[in-house]
Amino acid sequence: MKRLISVLAFVFLAGSAALLLYPRVSAPHVQSAFEAAALLEQDRQAGGDGVTFRAEEVDPDEVYRALEARWPYAFALHATTRPDQTTTMRVEVPRAARQAQAQTYAAALAADSVTAGMDDARKLRALHDALVRLCAYDVDTAVQRDPDGADAAFAADGALLDHQAVCAGYGRAFAMLCEAAGLDTVYVASEEMNHGWNAVRLDGQTYYIDCTFDDPVPDRGEYVSDSYFLLTAEELRRTHVWDEAFCERALDSLAKDSG
Repeated sequence: MKRLISVLAFVFLAGSAALLLYPRVSAPHVQSAFEAAALLEQDRQAGGDGVTFRAEEVDPDEVYRALEARWPYAFALHATTRPDQTTTMRVEVPRAARQAQAQTYAAALAADSVTAGMDDARKLRALHDALVRLCAYDVDTAVQRDPDGADAAFAADGALLDHQAVCAGYGRAFAMLCEAAGLDTVYVASEEMNHGWNAVRLDGQTYYIDCTFDDPVPDRGEYVSDSYFLLTAEELRRTHVWDEAFCERALDSLAKDSG
């Protein structure tokens, strides 16, 4: 009887350990922050409640950067690390209905702006011009000492629905327009400049588009500058500072998804 009780106790303890370790064992293996970001995008679009990763394979700050580069929505990323060496991340989208409305508007604007006969460079120019004509730079938000980064001015809905935004709103709106037109683009965030813009690839070459810098202040209606349209990294370095290697990896991750 004692031997049977010992065996049963061992089985119980082994089963309890397996249950405790299950989240870690079942967690997907990821090799980069961009792979984690892609899984979080899929989870959010499917209405999930988060993704659990092996803690040593993810850095929440890097995953946030990767998701910000790849995804046209403004969002918050919540991360919880547990004793079983797992980290669960969940994406929260503020004004979700309004940002979805902006995506619907982006699809309509992209359809009006591009035609099937255009090559990708002409499509990008058409979307760039449409956004600059539509949106005015939000000077009032830009001069605030401590602006709320969750405000619409920092997101695509500010640019597309309110027709005013700061650089983050321009960059996310342009990414949303490109997504609607079937074009890959990433959002480039520069902490050094407190500024954001976009990067694309054409024929294997990386180019940069800064819609904010191409929109005059004060606004000039239909006038659109092209001074910051499809610049090479060498050209953009004259005025901008950013993490070029991270940007290239973000573009690589989109190319991998497309392939």
